[in-house]
Amino acid sequence: MRIAVLGATGRTGRAVISAAVAAGHEVVAYVRRPEAVIRADGVRPVGGEVDDVDTMAAALIGCDAVVVTLGTTVTRPTAPVMWTAIPTVIDACQVAGVARVIVLSALGVGETLAAVRFPYRLVVRTALIAPFRDHVAGESLLVGSGLEWTTIHPGLLGDGAATADPLVVDAASRRAMPGWPRTERADVAAVMLRIIDDPETFGRRLVVLSEPQAA
Repeated sequence: MRIAVLGATGRTGRAVISAAVAAGHEVVAYVRRPEAVIRADGVRPVGGEVDDVDTMAAALIGCDAVVVTLGTTVTRPTAPVMWTAIPTVIDACQVAGVARVIVLSALGVGETLAAVRFPYRLVVRTALIAPFRDHVAGESLLVGSGLEWTTIHPGLLGDGAATADPLVVDAASRRAMPGWPRTERADVAAVMLRIIDDPETFGRRLVVLSEPQAA
């Protein structure tokens, strides 16, 4: 399978690339700085901006799926990343003929807010309010796009080893999450690859947590 990864130089993007290569997939890493992409067999860096439909569409030709792991940076915490990128992804996928899209979101975005509790809920409503609004704005465009989309909603991200059995819950269930939920990036990558061709996850928002699991 050939997978395009947007945000390939970020920590979650790197985890996805490493897991994809280990599983024998080809990767097209679409990034602003191709020189910063992990160097490995089966990884092809492509330079481009997240608002450039033509360049992105050209990069996506021949891909089976797109994984979006974009996010804000410390220097630009309120940048409208998803509001800018998602329309481009939708248009580029339609041009390139790619239907499957998996987008990294966060626990507390959109309907997943109903599942979070104190103290994490306080963080969502204060420090994370701007980037989470951006996620809602961008991800809402996926509905009605005609794409086979899934959004992934982890807790606070860590760089530890993958866990044996991460919790994966449909956000529509509104299952209560821990007050301080955590998710390893390796688990996010593993779940993304596991569901990539699973039609049961199309059009769904999935909460992904590592240990400790939800109460």
